[in-house]
Amino acid sequence: MSKVEAHDVSPEEVECLFIDGAPVFRPHSRTPGRVIALGFVPDGRFVLVVFSYNKRRRAVRVITAYEPTEPAWRMKYEALER
Repeated sequence: MSKVEAHDVSPEEVECLFIDGAPVFRPHSRTPGRVIALGFVPDGRFVLVVFSYNKRRRAVRVITAYEPTEPAWRMKYEALER
């Protein structure tokens, strides 16, 4: 089981977030080269996805994804969405 699935988020939901979910992005504050995507999956849940992007391969590597419980993440999403 992947870290994503361990948090009750499926790989397909993460893919939908990137394709159809209009996520907002911010750099990861502790790990250079990682990015955080915030947005909604098809069932309406708000999720946070930590990933890296390999420009040469044009590939995304998802590190983890979960439903954040801290309200600050939703506020960051709303601020970046504007």
